[in-house]
Amino acid sequence: MKTYLAGLCVYLLTLTLPVAASSVTQFGARPNDGRDDTEAFLAAFHAARTTTNKLIEIPAGQYHLRADGNPQNRSVLFPLTRVEGVTIHGEGAELLMSGPGALFAFNECSHITVEGLTVDWDRPTFSQGTVVAGGTNFFDVQVEPNFPVQGGEPVGAFMSYDPVTRLPYGKGLDVYGAVARTERIRPQVLRVHLNRHIEVPVGTLLVLRHSVYGHALISFRRCADVQVRDVTVFAGPGMGLVGSISTNIALQHFQILLRPGSGRMMSTAADATHFGGCQGTISLEDCTFEGMGDDGVNVKSGLYLTVRQRLDNHTVLCQHNLKMIDLPDTGDTMELAHTDTLIPFASGRVRSANLEPGKEHMHRVTFVEALPADLRVGDVLGNATRVPKFRMRHCTIRGNRARGVLCQTRHALIEDCTFRNNTSAGVLVLTEVSHFHESIGTRDVTVRNNVFENCNQGAASAGGALAALAWLKGSAYPPKPGVHRDVCFEGNRIIGTGGTAIFAVGVDGLTIRSNTVEQACLKPTRDNGQNAIFVLNCARVNMAANSIDPQQQGPGMKEAVQLLNSTVSTQ
Repeated sequence: MKTYLAGLCVYLLTLTLPVAASSVTQFGARPNDGRDDTEAFLAAFHAARTTTNKLIEIPAGQYHLRADGNPQNRSVLFPLTRVEGVTIHGEGAELLMSGPGALFAFNECSHITVEGLTVDWDRPTFSQGTVVAGGTNFFDVQVEPNFPVQGGEPVGAFMSYDPVTRLPYGKGLDVYGAVARTERIRPQVLRVHLNRHIEVPVGTLLVLRHSVYGHALISFRRCADVQVRDVTVFAGPGMGLVGSISTNIALQHFQILLRPGSGRMMSTAADATHFGGCQGTISLEDCTFEGMGDDGVNVKSGLYLTVRQRLDNHTVLCQHNLKMIDLPDTGDTMELAHTDTLIPFASGRVRSANLEPGKEHMHRVTFVEALPADLRVGDVLGNATRVPKFRMRHCTIRGNRARGVLCQTRHALIEDCTFRNNTSAGVLVLTEVSHFHESIGTRDVTVRNNVFENCNQGAASAGGALAALAWLKGSAYPPKPGVHRDVCFEGNRIIGTGGTAIFAVGVDGLTIRSNTVEQACLKPTRDNGQNAIFVLNCARVNMAANSIDPQQQGPGMKEAVQLLNSTVSTQ
């Protein structure tokens, strides 16, 4: 605290001088000295909150920071609320973090820039090692030396990796919520006790995630006009960057990477980026994401709210299936859909929305217009106002668990990108009411001129390496078109996938044109994985000029293209 006060006094004395920016070195931070710089950084951010000087400069070099080092907020190191025009300018600086917690959390801020930084954790929130023994409801892991363990570490999830490629291991282990406790039985050997029986063979290479959905490294909530550029993240306890109910977020050369020379198999524990309930435009350009524990990009309208009770002609009580909170704003348009189709049958403007008392997180939503007569308990509400445009160009997503991109918004363009070794689809256009209940049915989505290589052959696999689909209750596919509208897959090259290369279901207005498919159907695991292109329950399908050489496909392909219960466009 003395360092904090001394640094603040120095800063106040310099206010009379023509200083254009606040450098963290003014508050006592010294790069590359191996000492804790947390208090000096806190003083610099305090000055940005309380003075007119909104430029924070972080000179080149390495700085040591404690993620839980803010005495006013142990979960976020640098929270900023209702601040306009802040720029965090790193000149190639590296922030080496320790402890649990987030780095930056912006709330109700505007015109924010974060640039020129590298972020890592001195001890990532996962361990990796090889199974050396097993027994009834336990297994022992010889943890690699770079991941010191003491015993007692929680394990929220564990996953198997290929010992040669050190990539997620095809259809190997991908286990959540199964670890009761851990203990160290000898130096660097953890005994992992399970709460249910799971076969974990000796010799399996594992990543043990001690934190899965921990604090997002950088988050923006109800912010506007955000730019993040030239930022590299090597590790994080949860997602890399999250945007919630914000307007206009642009990422340029934002990277989530495995640190070279570290031997790590994971970067962030969850998604590289995740955007929910935003408006304006979400744009990513020249970004690279690798080694995450979940999706590269998820852009969604928000969460479906299930109608639990109709109180009167204008008001319903509704709830997310996992009891998460997603209140609409006054004036938002909500689309109403039956869950047996997920096709909107009505919409209404929100007059008011409030959270009811209690742990059930019941949402009381009142509409301007009268509710339709055919609204019934069990229907869902999806927010059709919070649907940002999505633009993604010249990006690479590789070597992660789950999807490259999860697109759940409208007016999206994904082009000139590379998706490699994603265990699920490279791009999945989705909405679903099977688990997370993430909304919304998409409109006007184009995926063009991308390369998909060795995708959709492992954990969380979908219907194709490039797919547009919906999951109803029990992961059933929609029985008729209209969940998604006007989807175009054009000029993509898909090389190497276990099942179908391109899959679509429930789309009204589908274009699949000028795509090249090689090595599809290498090892199908489902009935709809035996065609290079498979279209189910779609309308206005336009398919032309796709290159599918049967001699270049896998042994599991029965025929190149199948259209089932779908109509072809006459235009």
